[in-house]
Amino acid sequence: MAQILAIAYKDFLRSTRSFFALGMMVAAPLLITGLIALAFGGLAASGSGDMTALRVLVLNADQPAEGQMDIGAMVLPFLQDEKMPAWLQAEAAADETAARQALDEGQAGALVLIPANFSDSIAAGQPAQITILQDPTLTIGPAVLENLLHIFTDGISGAQVGLTVITDQLASAGAQVDGSITQTALLAYTDWFKALQQNLNHSAEPQLQIVSPLGVEKDNAANTFQQVIAQTMAGMLIFFTFFTGASSAELLLKEQEEGTLARLFTTPGGRDAILAGKLLSGLLTILAQCAVLMAASSLLFGVKWGSPASVLLAVLATALAATGFGLLLLSGVRSMRQAGPVIGGVISATGMLGGLMTTAVPMPGLFTQLNLLVPQGWALRAWKLTLQGASFADVLFPALVLALIGAACYAAGSFIFRKRFA
Repeated sequence: MAQILAIAYKDFLRSTRSFFALGMMVAAPLLITGLIALAFGGLAASGSGDMTALRVLVLNADQPAEGQMDIGAMVLPFLQDEKMPAWLQAEAAADETAARQALDEGQAGALVLIPANFSDSIAAGQPAQITILQDPTLTIGPAVLENLLHIFTDGISGAQVGLTVITDQLASAGAQVDGSITQTALLAYTDWFKALQQNLNHSAEPQLQIVSPLGVEKDNAANTFQQVIAQTMAGMLIFFTFFTGASSAELLLKEQEEGTLARLFTTPGGRDAILAGKLLSGLLTILAQCAVLMAASSLLFGVKWGSPASVLLAVLATALAATGFGLLLLSGVRSMRQAGPVIGGVISATGMLGGLMTTAVPMPGLFTQLNLLVPQGWALRAWKLTLQGASFADVLFPALVLALIGAACYAAGSFIFRKRFA
């Protein structure tokens, strides 16, 4: 046991004293994630992916006839309702010329023009059109505004259908149609329809709610940027820990070429103790690497890794898999000259197949299944669960599979090395 610890300690110090190794273990994953964070800087500046504020000017030129309901006056309160999205900032415009100038100068994102005959046309069952002028550089906000106004006009149209039905029913029953009845019915229907649509789309407690299959609550609006960065950081952490695992196993080849490995074989512990020491060295190095990367990413990018128990499970499983996979990979390499291309090529290929380069990009279901053909795919599944705040039990299955893969790789690699150095 003392020999195993001594070998592990020696190799651990050797790895941490190499500037190249430290660059690959820590600097590279943080740098790549930082560059992606800069690429998504617009999302971060807008507050974790929130929509940019859209200033909407509403010019109501509607002039209903005497005794006619002023439908045009209902548009602005509809857009200013407290249940509307916070980024939609609607206000009244007093003058069309000034409103158009504000739109041209970029002081407003959209201008809503309500025609003078709006209420009268609706009352007469004739087409009534609301005109929307928008900043041509904006797309999403004006499109949502258009849909909201469609909701409003659909409600008014539905009210007209309802009034027709009421009038026909009263007439067929021989009852006298009172104007106050139709006005009351129209107002009641309009209020009901507006409330229905607002509650469906903008209520704090919507009638349709999408939740994680794990029951983990997420802040859907505020976490877009953080989710991209967190998943990217997880992918880089996994990718470079597998590089570290292979580099730890590479020390066997280095010592073989330096002639120190043959002397180690003459010690009482033998080959099993040496391989166990190499495994322990790789585990310690990767555990230290994960700790540094997680702490640095939390400070630099605000990544929240999840519950400590789930994170610890994912770290241990990833470290075991990366170390075992590295040992198996290097067991078939004959020299240091071959090691570099093999490590770079195989780790990069399996990392891409495992989905580490597309962590924040929606991929087809077939590709997500192909991820599980390599240990990196199982590691990514475990880390994504921790980032979602999953419990220890939820992370246990992918972590257990990952650990078993690592153990199997270590057993196969050890067997090959023992035969090779017999």
